[in-house]
Amino acid sequence: MAKKRVTKKTSAPARRKKPTAKTVRAKAAKPARSKTAARAVTRPQAARVAAPAINPVRQLAQRIVDLTIKHDDEGSFALYASDVQSVEPGQPAMVGIEAIKQKFAGWHAMAPQATWRARSVMVDGNTIAIEWEADVTFATGKQAVLNEVAIHEVENGKIVRERFYYDRAAIQP
Repeated sequence: MAKKRVTKKTSAPARRKKPTAKTVRAKAAKPARSKTAARAVTRPQAARVAAPAINPVRQLAQRIVDLTIKHDDEGSFALYASDVQSVEPGQPAMVGIEAIKQKFAGWHAMAPQATWRARSVMVDGNTIAIEWEADVTFATGKQAVLNEVAIHEVENGKIVRERFYYDRAAIQP
């Protein structure tokens, strides 16, 4: 018959050995690693956060701002759908890219100098709203500050409808 091994149970906690000079030096030589640092090292690559996808409507909004500030009409025309609808206060809707070109030409004849600043640009779904401020010198020599809000609706990456809101009295001779 095999003897049973008897273990002595103690209620007192086990004693730790006193650190020796050798163990103290060894611990001091190793850099401390926190649990967080250890987790960061072992985290799998797939768990990392990916960069947010680029919003094409937001890119179009930035393009509108950049081209307007540069007075790049040809670049601006490329942003419009061929059947675009544009509405200015107190005027009937203009339809088509040729109507947009005529509108730009009319604006330049009326206000040969304008400095545009976008105060705020908002994008929600397929709608872009830009709050503009412009220092304008009209052909008559009159100078004015024009505050305007432009709303652009986008489909398939092109502007299909736009509406402008401003005080018409600001552009009267």
